[in-house]
Amino acid sequence: MEEFVFRQSLGPDEITTRYASIDIESNSLDPTSGRTVAIGIGLKDTVAGEQSIDVLTLGGALGDEGTMIRRAFERINEFDPNALVTYNGEAFDLDYLSKRIESLQFRQQPELNCAKNHVDLFVPRKRSADEAGVKWPSLEKVLDKHGLSVQPTLWRGEELTNTLFGEELAPEYIQAITEDRAATIDELETVIHEYVMGDIESNIALYESDAGRR
Repeated sequence: MEEFVFRQSLGPDEITTRYASIDIESNSLDPTSGRTVAIGIGLKDTVAGEQSIDVLTLGGALGDEGTMIRRAFERINEFDPNALVTYNGEAFDLDYLSKRIESLQFRQQPELNCAKNHVDLFVPRKRSADEAGVKWPSLEKVLDKHGLSVQPTLWRGEELTNTLFGEELAPEYIQAITEDRAATIDELETVIHEYVMGDIESNIALYESDAGRR
């Protein structure tokens, strides 16, 4: 039964050839006290054979979180994808961004058009795990079961995890932005880009696998 937790097949209505993926990183799991520090964007068109991955950072927006969020949404909307693909985006990424947008009090709130057709690859796996009475599967574990892998990001001699990112890297990064320490910002952004790009690559690889295209 546990194998069904890792392997899922998308329904016909969930399979598209043109989609976007999003992944965020923050300094806290609580959007009322935390900030978004990076947003990964993946844009995929399987018919045209095109794929791009970009990472928007707080430093790149000169410390303005609202500007970073707006730019991310605009970039995805310009691509005009048919669906948005995430892994646990329903409970975390989109919910976090929604609450940050509300907190930032935009004059005109940005909207992510493709979120109306959101394919969260974690949801059916969470449901299967609950039914089997096993632990919810991480994205890394699911990829491993599919024979897929993304090179881990190392930071100061150890593998960077969500916990390490939120508790140590993100606060240091935000402090460097506040103090305008360009060398430190550049150093940390190199790590942030690698880490977030890995997550987006994972989302795309898993979606393609669930769609039966790899």
